[in-house]
Amino acid sequence: MRKLITMLAAGLAGTALGASALPGPASAVPAPKPPAAKSGDGRHSAAISPFALEEQSLRTKAMKQALTAPQTNKLSSGKVKVGDRYVELALERKDKIFTVLAEFGDKIDNATLHKGKIRYGGVPGPLHNRIPKPQRSYDNHTLWQPDFNRAYYRDIYFNGSQGANSLRNFYRLQSAGRYDFDGYVSDWVKVPYNESRYGTPRCDSGLDCDLPLFDFVKDSANAWYDAERAKGRSVEDITAELKSYDVWDRYDHDFDGDFDEPDGYLDRFQVIHAGVDETWGGGAQGEDALWAVNHDAYWNTRGSSGPAGNLRGGTQIGDTGIWVGRFLTAGENSGVGLIAHEYGHDLGLPDLYDGGGSNSVQFWSLMSSASYLSKKNGQSGEYPGDLDAWSKLRLGWLSYDRAEAATASTHTLGVSSYNTTDPQAVIVDLPPRRVDTELVQPVQGSYQWWSGKGDYLNETLTRQIDLTGVTSAALTAKVWYQIEQDFDYLYAEVSEDGEVWTPIGGTVGGQPIPSVNGVPGITGLSGWTDLVLPLDAYAGRRIQFRFRYFTDTNTTENGFIVDAVTGAVTDDAENGDNGWTAAGFSRVGKIATKEHPRSYIAENRRYTGYGAYLETGPYNAGFSNNPARREIYEHYPYREGVLVWLWDTYYTDNATRNHPGEGMILPIDAHPIPLLWKDNSMVNDRVQGFDAPFGLSPTGRLALHRDSARTIFPSLPATPAFNDRSGVYWYSTNPLRGVRPPDTNTEIKVIREAARGLRATITVGPAS
Repeated sequence: MRKLITMLAAGLAGTALGASALPGPASAVPAPKPPAAKSGDGRHSAAISPFALEEQSLRTKAMKQALTAPQTNKLSSGKVKVGDRYVELALERKDKIFTVLAEFGDKIDNATLHKGKIRYGGVPGPLHNRIPKPQRSYDNHTLWQPDFNRAYYRDIYFNGSQGANSLRNFYRLQSAGRYDFDGYVSDWVKVPYNESRYGTPRCDSGLDCDLPLFDFVKDSANAWYDAERAKGRSVEDITAELKSYDVWDRYDHDFDGDFDEPDGYLDRFQVIHAGVDETWGGGAQGEDALWAVNHDAYWNTRGSSGPAGNLRGGTQIGDTGIWVGRFLTAGENSGVGLIAHEYGHDLGLPDLYDGGGSNSVQFWSLMSSASYLSKKNGQSGEYPGDLDAWSKLRLGWLSYDRAEAATASTHTLGVSSYNTTDPQAVIVDLPPRRVDTELVQPVQGSYQWWSGKGDYLNETLTRQIDLTGVTSAALTAKVWYQIEQDFDYLYAEVSEDGEVWTPIGGTVGGQPIPSVNGVPGITGLSGWTDLVLPLDAYAGRRIQFRFRYFTDTNTTENGFIVDAVTGAVTDDAENGDNGWTAAGFSRVGKIATKEHPRSYIAENRRYTGYGAYLETGPYNAGFSNNPARREIYEHYPYREGVLVWLWDTYYTDNATRNHPGEGMILPIDAHPIPLLWKDNSMVNDRVQGFDAPFGLSPTGRLALHRDSARTIFPSLPATPAFNDRSGVYWYSTNPLRGVRPPDTNTEIKVIREAARGLRATITVGPAS
C-alpha cells in the first residue's frame, strides 16, 4: 500500500509541477443563540434526501462515540453500532461506478404552467459537443475540448496510470490506497425532453424542484436500457450486467450490520448531462440548466416503490428489477474537480461551504471551493484539491496522533495530502461544550424522554411491543413539543421486520395528527397534551415502535418530550431505559444538559500530491467590470503551513451566517485581520484565507484586482503559534469568515519545518 501511495503522489507531482485522550472537564458555556434564518435558504434546491440526512446523522453520532473514547481509539474501526443501527466508519473496499452520458431531446413542454406562466418551455437540446470553444483572450478558465466522448470520460473516471488526473487516482491517493473503484461509461444516449424540462427553476422549492431532476435520472437510465435492447441484448443479459453493480447494501436495509450484500439498487450511479452545468452558469441554457448534485431519486415514494424487501423509492431500469436510488449528476465539461466533490457526497461527506453565505473553508477543502482548482493558468475544475483532514477522518482514511488541551506534547507531521511514515494530523481533545437547555418540568416524577435539539437531527427512541393475544391496543402518552412549524417533525412509526418503518396516525391534543404528503407528523408548538396512537392494525403481532425526531437546518427549536407512557406499554422515564433503545433521545429533567465534544485538528498543508494545486488553482475574477476581460481569472497561491481547524460537534453545518464565528469544522486564520481592496471595500473570503496556515515563513506579497483596479497586499510576518487564550481570530467587520475558538488555555506552535515542509514539528501545550 505504501508503494502505491508513493507512486501516485510522485506521478501526480511530475505531471503537475515537477516538483484519544479522554476529554477534560466540561466547561459550562451558554447555548449559542438560535439562528433566525428560515429553512430553505440557499443557492438552489437543498438536494439532500432524508436518507442522506439520516446517513450523515448516524455517521456524526458514530464519530462522537469514537471521539470520546480512549486515546488509543482510531476512527477507522470498520463499523460501529449507534442505537439499533450499524454505521460504516472505515471506507475500505473497491466499488464499481455505473455512468450514463445523456444528451437532451427535442420534445418541449409548453403546456404545464407554474403560477400562470409556462413552467418548462425552452428550446430543443442541447446535444453533446455543442459547448462553444472559448476564446482564450476573453475566457481563460472554461474547461473545453473538441470531443467529450466516451473515451474522455473513461479516462477522467477510471485511468489508474501513474500521473493520470482521474477520479480514481484522486480517491486512491486521498484514502492511502484503502479505497478504489472501476466501472462503466456508456455511449451518449438521448432523453426525450429538452434540458428546460428537467432543470427548470420555476418551482415551489423542495420536492417540487427535485422531481424534474428525478425524471431526468429516470429517463437517462431508461434511454440507456432502450439503447442496449436496440443493440440486440436480452433483458437477462442486461440484468446480469447491472447486478454486478449491486454488491453493497448502502443503508443496511435489513439492519444486520452486513453492508457487503446486494440491496436491489445500483451502488454508484452517475449521469453526465450534455451542456454546461448551472454550477458554471449553465451556458446557453442559463438557469434552465441542471445543477451538479448528489441525491436520492424519488425518495418521496419510500414505502411504496423499490426493489422487493427494500422499498426506498427510486426508479427501475427498464424491466431488469434493478433500481436507481442514490445518484450523481454533473455537466459535460465539469472536470475531475466538480465530479470529485459530488462523489464526496456519495461517500457520505457534507458540504463545508455555507450555501447562503460564506465562511473560512473556501479552497482549503474539496468539499468547498477546492473542486475548482487547476494548473497554472489552467481550466477551472480540471483538478481537485485535497480533502481536509476532518473529511478523511470521517471516511476512516486519516493517519493521526491525539493530544490533550493545555497539556505538553510534541508531534512531527507528514504532509496531509497522503500517508507517509508520520501522521497526517494531530487531533487535540478539548473540554466539551456543555449546553444547558431549559425545557419544562416533567409531567410526573423527575425524568422525561427528550429528543434533543439541533440541525439535521434524525433521533430515535425505539422498543418492541408484544401485541399477541390482544385484539385492540393503543399507546398513549403525555407530550410537549417546540418543533419548527412545517419544516421539522416528530413521527410515530411501526415496523414488523425492523427494516420498513410506517408512520402511523392518531391524535395529539384531541385533534388528528396533521399529514404532509400523506405522512402524519407532529409539528409546531404545544404545552403538555395528550398523544393517542391506535395500534389496532397490529393486534396479534409483535412489532417495533419508535418515536423519530427529524429536523432540517437553520431554525432550531427545543424539540419533543414524552412522559407517562401507558397502554400497550408503560413507562414513566424514572427507571432507566426500561426497554427503550435511545439514539439521540435522553432522559432529562427540567434542565437538560448535553455535552458536545470539541477538538482542534492540525494538518500540514504542502504543495505535494493534489495539494500542488493550492499553489496554482485558486482564482479571482478581478476584471468583472470589463466586458472584454470578464471571464479572465487571475490565479494566486494559498500558502503552505500548518492549518488548524476547530471541530465543534454542537453544530451540524458551517452556515456561519446563522452562527457567526462558529460552525461544525472551520479553519482558523493565522493572519485574521480582514484584507481590504484599495478602495477600502472588503476582500472576498476566498482571497482572505490564502495565508491561513501557521508556520515559520512570511506570507509573501500578493497582487490582485477588483474591477480592474490593482491592489498590492504586502507580505506579513510568519505566525508560528495558535493561542486560544490571547489570540483574536474573528472580527465583526467580516463576521462570517473568522472563528471564535473557546478559551481552553491551549497553544499549538510550529517549531520546525523540514526541507520543502514535507515534515513539520509542532508542540501542543498550555498557552500561559
